[in-house]
Amino acid sequence: MTSKGAKRHNFSKEQVSEFRTAFKEWDSSRDGKLDVDELASAMTILGDYDASKVAGIVEVSDKNGDGVIDFNEFLLACWNANSDMRTMADKQVNLIQVRGKGGSVMHTYAQEEMSAFAEHLNYVLGDVPDLAYLMPINIDGIDLCNKIKDGNLLARFINEAEPDTIDLRAVNKRKKKDLSLFQINENNNIVVEAAKSIGVNTVNIGAGDLRDGASKPHLVLGIIWQLVKIQLLASINLKAHPELIRLLRDDETLADLMKMPAEQLLLRWFNYHLEQAGHPRRVKNFGRDVKDSECYTILLNQVCPKHCNKEALMVEDKNKRAKMTLANAKNSGVKVFIKPKDIVEGNERLNLAFTASVFNHMPGLDPPTEEEEKDFAGDDGRRCWRLAGGACLRMWINTLGIGDVYINNLFDDCRDGLVLLKVLDKLQPGIVTWRKVEKKPRTGRS
Repeated sequence: MTSKGAKRHNFSKEQVSEFRTAFKEWDSSRDGKLDVDELASAMTILGDYDASKVAGIVEVSDKNGDGVIDFNEFLLACWNANSDMRTMADKQVNLIQVRGKGGSVMHTYAQEEMSAFAEHLNYVLGDVPDLAYLMPINIDGIDLCNKIKDGNLLARFINEAEPDTIDLRAVNKRKKKDLSLFQINENNNIVVEAAKSIGVNTVNIGAGDLRDGASKPHLVLGIIWQLVKIQLLASINLKAHPELIRLLRDDETLADLMKMPAEQLLLRWFNYHLEQAGHPRRVKNFGRDVKDSECYTILLNQVCPKHCNKEALMVEDKNKRAKMTLANAKNSGVKVFIKPKDIVEGNERLNLAFTASVFNHMPGLDPPTEEEEKDFAGDDGRRCWRLAGGACLRMWINTLGIGDVYINNLFDDCRDGLVLLKVLDKLQPGIVTWRKVEKKPRTGRS
């Protein structure tokens, strides 16, 4: 339907009911409308937070131009099966419902993600002596939510994602008895602030939410997914892997490659190997494009032919093919913490994590030649490191919690002035006269 009531979709009553549930889950103000902040919060919980998309979703979906999305506009946006709104709504509908004592719906979460992240933390932190009382985390149910309660687990994992973020001497540790409520809250305040400092979106997440994580699994998943993503993508850059220079295209400079977000670099790396293998397909996302395991099979065979064959391509059953794909990865030494059904169902979070794990274990790229290393150290290389020098400012802006702002590249994303105006308005509310600001300035390219 449109805002005036004219039906423009063909959803069944059951589908409308499911989408209404998703809409209500996101509508925290209970005013029957979704604004930018509510969409940003929903994206965070679903693990898809991308500030650059939030304003675009509102602009496309808001048919009457009032700056918010009502339920009818929401349905219209969902009718386009390829829209960002539909992708988010489908994920919300497919989540598990956690019910309270009275049977009412409290929160939602995806069990496959809870299990995968629990297994990942077992692998990464399982041998830390100070965490022995928490390990291993049971990968069934919501044991992960209970284990993060006192802040020690997340404090350690934050330092895995970004080394030395937290001075662990400031974290209260369990000795002969459990920590007091004051000590737990103190730890979790440190965790929230530290997570925010490395670019984690912590909107609506406080120390109490982490302490009571078992009743708020959706918030726990939201913050842990962001940390897992930061940790797995941390070394996907030219500084850590100079061999990524192989991904450079003829019309690009090193600086172009340097400022590319890690997730984008990972996709390009994936497609580079598909191209090198002479395979016709290319991957544009970590969901529907990999769910048949075909591209995974080619990728693994290309980077590690000794342990990864292409026999999975001869199998019609997608579940069996996914199982063979993960077996190939394990044989190559990759730490696999996802299940075959996560591939088949196109879970974007878990497939991104799996692909990053493959890259981190075996990039399969030739190292730079001596001549290329000289180029890398020259003017273009120095410009790369100047770009990297903006990382602190970029991270700081991202921690301000400005609804539709997320900086990937400080220089490109700030060039039209809008982001800087939003930062000023955040620091000193009211300082910007927004009616005088051109919202879509023509910046062009120099």
